[in-house]
Amino acid sequence: MSPITCSIVGILTILACVAAEFLARRHGDVLRSAAAFFLMTWALLVLAVTVVPDGSPTGAYDQIYWLPGEGLLYGTAGMDSSEIMMVFKQEAANAIMFIPLAIFGYYASRRTSRRLVLAGCMGFSFLIELTQWLERAGRTADVDDLTFNSLGAGFGLLAITIASFAVTASRENSNI
Repeated sequence: MSPITCSIVGILTILACVAAEFLARRHGDVLRSAAAFFLMTWALLVLAVTVVPDGSPTGAYDQIYWLPGEGLLYGTAGMDSSEIMMVFKQEAANAIMFIPLAIFGYYASRRTSRRLVLAGCMGFSFLIELTQWLERAGRTADVDDLTFNSLGAGFGLLAITIASFAVTASRENSNI
């Protein structure tokens, strides 16, 4: 995950939301059905990637990283540059993984507020971290994962807002 990759993902996300906004205005039911299908599919993929154990149960609870930025902001003394870069890439991947969840969640339930969708994504992320801790099988619960998952969901909702304004403005300009 380079800054260029993240920028491309951001631009493509906004363009996809513009297309979804145009589709929502003409074929809202089709978009809702498709979004519901993709929401369930994406949620299952996220669970497969985040919750499936990495190892066999150890019988003891793994560590929970409660301190935001632990390892990056003040724990990098023992890390080389490749390890630091790997942590940044992991956090970017966490954010990017939650962008579609917010977008699909919003369009699947069009009458739901963006705040409620964001709260749902945050709750889903919390359940993932709790499960990773409780399964005791090679996963670590980390507040940074929750933070970056929530930031990704927030960006997805921001992309919807930008797209909605763009589509509304284009329609108003075409009526002039």
